[in-house]
Amino acid sequence: MVAMHYQSSPWALQIFLVAAGLIGGLGVYSLLPPPATLLHAQEPGLIELEQQALQAAANQADAFIVQIETFGGLERVGEEIIAEGPTTGTVLTADGWIISSLYSFRQQPDSILVNLPTGRRAPARIVSRDFSRELALLKVDLQENESLASVPVYDAAMQDATELVGSWVVAMGKTYSTEIASRSIGIISAQGRAYDRALQTDAKISPINYGGPLIDVQGRVLGILAPLSPSTFFEGDSSQIYDSGIGFAVPLADIRQRLSRMQQGNDIYPGKLGLVAEDQNELAGPVVVAGAVPGSPAGKAGVRPGDIVVEANGKKVQLLADLRQAMGPVDAGEFLELTVLRGPDRVDMRCELTREIPIYQRRFLGLRLAAAKDAEGLVVTAVEANSPASMSGLRMEQRIVACNGRKILSAKDLRREIAVAELDAPLLLEVISDDQSEMIPIRATTWPNELAPELAQVDMVNRGEAQPGNPAAKVVDLALGDMPNKGFAIVPSNIAKHDDLGLLILYPQPGPLDRDRALEHWQSFVGNHGWIIAIVSSSDDKQWKLDELELAERVLGRLQTSYAIDPARIVVGGLGVGGRLALIAGGMMREKVAGVLTVGTQLPAFQVRQSNFPLQSIDYLLVGEEQPLQAAIEALRKAGFSALALPAAIAQPEKWDSHPMDQIARWLEGLARY
Repeated sequence: MVAMHYQSSPWALQIFLVAAGLIGGLGVYSLLPPPATLLHAQEPGLIELEQQALQAAANQADAFIVQIETFGGLERVGEEIIAEGPTTGTVLTADGWIISSLYSFRQQPDSILVNLPTGRRAPARIVSRDFSRELALLKVDLQENESLASVPVYDAAMQDATELVGSWVVAMGKTYSTEIASRSIGIISAQGRAYDRALQTDAKISPINYGGPLIDVQGRVLGILAPLSPSTFFEGDSSQIYDSGIGFAVPLADIRQRLSRMQQGNDIYPGKLGLVAEDQNELAGPVVVAGAVPGSPAGKAGVRPGDIVVEANGKKVQLLADLRQAMGPVDAGEFLELTVLRGPDRVDMRCELTREIPIYQRRFLGLRLAAAKDAEGLVVTAVEANSPASMSGLRMEQRIVACNGRKILSAKDLRREIAVAELDAPLLLEVISDDQSEMIPIRATTWPNELAPELAQVDMVNRGEAQPGNPAAKVVDLALGDMPNKGFAIVPSNIAKHDDLGLLILYPQPGPLDRDRALEHWQSFVGNHGWIIAIVSSSDDKQWKLDELELAERVLGRLQTSYAIDPARIVVGGLGVGGRLALIAGGMMREKVAGVLTVGTQLPAFQVRQSNFPLQSIDYLLVGEEQPLQAAIEALRKAGFSALALPAAIAQPEKWDSHPMDQIARWLEGLARY
């Protein structure tokens, strides 16, 4: 019975051995072979031999792991202050080249000291950084005839041929000690993660062992532990994923491949392509090109709208995720070989990826449009004064049926054409009015960093303003599956009369929710403008937890099954501390979200890792004390995003009456403009 239980649960074997005291002396880690090896073994000394092997592997690694101390250079990463203190490094060469995590070296400390195995504290300097893999290369100053134990060089071909997934590994670090490394056991749970830049493990990975090695049962270094994240948007927020049950290690072979370049002082950056796919969903395929960011590698290589990407660096591309996976390990300055189908022809092109592509800003025409009834195209319902649309001569009730020769069958079609429009070349709209067709050129501008003007209400007869005894909105419960959080949605009562609804998902302050007050505050906006307001509570009345970030995506998925949601009006928002979750969740969902709203949120200084991009553009409205928000606004605008600070004294974010609702409503409705 015991053997059967161990076969079905390898972790049960670990617990049994620790409880029996067989590996307890080494802490919460082990380097055990597959459990089946133990199940069929009868030799009484096998466990002892395995313990000796574990100790030998860990002790071997101890020799080339060092503790690094930093002094000065105070910085903030996410919600954590990174200041003087210890971190971990792994010695790559005997003459003092050390690889560490970028976690403590994103900014330049005033001084760096390395605690050598001899007990000497030696000064060191940062030589270069790898911003794609979150690593920093240091050089320690050694004395004459002094050398260090370093990571053994293994046969790379042998390592690559080894099946790693499911193998036992140990994550090690010396943040707490200069002599004995902390050790955490796990397995390799996946390869090629973080867009083919990392191994994934379920061993405990945190700032305690960032920069340390991930070793296998033979003591071989498989990779260096780093705070990578599959979907990092704000710089430094990846440091918070260590409680999620997974961690990442950059393969040692990839580090060695770039070592000589880094030793020469060259920083490494992720390579950017600038290709815009028609569908930004990573699981969408085939990958049809909508266009390219002007001046980007994709644009220079000659990709055209309508091309279908079928190969990247020799790998088949069926989904957008395949293209991103192929791009992941390609650094700025390196080449990506693309093959596209252009009609019946295969076209090969070579793109030199760059550190930066021209900053993209969302395009703007100054139109409001609605789907035409019983006809193709989109009907003009409003034209903003002094906008490109008004200057082009577009008028109410005209119907747009084509743009640049491509038919417009839906709002998505036109938004795709506008998103990749050149600012110095007009879009050519085919417009029908009074059964007559005409071609109207219109030159897009960049999205204005200001609130939308008051726009005429559209189709108010169908929208049915609230009447006594006929409330404009109602409350429905949200089913959140296995999550303990509670939630509800305020939806228009006359739901059938709306083509598409806007959706605002709110993370409020931690604590119980007041459904009646929320309904009272939001029902007029919901009923008159066609929005759903979804509000979810924290599972803990005192705080939000990082794993509750997924609530926004879960709520969106639930509501999309029941209602028609307008992709141009999907917003993630937060009140008070909930705004911090909204910022991160919005960045993680950038293919699905059009806006992020924070109300009364105290925002730490942060930098945006990913610049704005066509069809992934997000508008930001930050409501609160204007001066403290300016750093965030400037960082967002620098990255190409439309960002507004709305001055308001929000002493209690949970009090709906303290919010400047009229201005927030104008911003929300303004997202639907073209």
